[in-house]
Amino acid sequence: MKKKTISMKFISITLKTIVFLSLICITAKSWQLLTDGFRKDKISSDLSVAPQDMNIPPEIDKILDQKFKYLSKGCQTYVFESFDQNYVIKFVRFHRYKIPLWLRVSSFLEKHKNKRLFYKNKLLQDSLKSYEIAYNYLKDETATIYVHLNKTRSINKNLQIFDRLNRKYLVDLDSSGFIIQKKVKIFQDVLNHNKNSEIELKKLAHSFLYTTKSLYQKGFINDDYNCVKNSGFIDGKVIHTDLGSFLPKDHLMEKQNFENEFYRFVRYFKKWSDKNAPFLSTYVDEEIKNMSQAL
Repeated sequence: MKKKTISMKFISITLKTIVFLSLICITAKSWQLLTDGFRKDKISSDLSVAPQDMNIPPEIDKILDQKFKYLSKGCQTYVFESFDQNYVIKFVRFHRYKIPLWLRVSSFLEKHKNKRLFYKNKLLQDSLKSYEIAYNYLKDETATIYVHLNKTRSINKNLQIFDRLNRKYLVDLDSSGFIIQKKVKIFQDVLNHNKNSEIELKKLAHSFLYTTKSLYQKGFINDDYNCVKNSGFIDGKVIHTDLGSFLPKDHLMEKQNFENEFYRFVRYFKKWSDKNAPFLSTYVDEEIKNMSQAL
């Protein structure tokens, strides 16, 4: 009887522990969903102070005089929209380039830890290089206005932002990695809005293709897999809004390389058009062929 009582107590304690841990997990996950996982410490730059610590241009300083409210989360950044709705500021999610704490302190998984550190560092360096490409070479194709990656000492400004729950934060811009772009309409929304108009869809496809061609002419590709989701529309032009996947590539304007890269990049666009406007897929193929023949 005594053994049975002990066994029942053990089962009861075990069940209570499971319920307690489950509640903790559910609460943590719910909070994650409510806030999109945003925390101010996640956007603090780990990069060293920039070798040339220059003041930001007056027009950028003016943009940063206003407040910004939470808009969305991407794979690489948290996105906030200016109160005048003309700009977005994208804070680099530096935390995603770190290995978990349990792996950092582990002394038994050294080989795996080093492998993960190498991967995370390469991921960070590739992203930073892509942001610099966008700012230095692709401003027209990306609506990029300003890029700040390394720590600095000269901005001397705290940006007021509001998270998804409308909680206010002051962000030290000198210690943060961020990108400023013009606010655009989401390309997929514009496509869906015009999906019953053959003329408008062809105009959008034409603009999308020629913006992409402009990248190739400058010697860069966009290695992003979802060109519909990560493109935008502003001032009658389709642009590339996600800045984390630009790569230099040689011989892009050679006919075969040009076609291969173009068809690779537009496959998600053609998935959309195959489903919503099949004639547009044919139009895209014809346009790429025409551009290729004109090389």
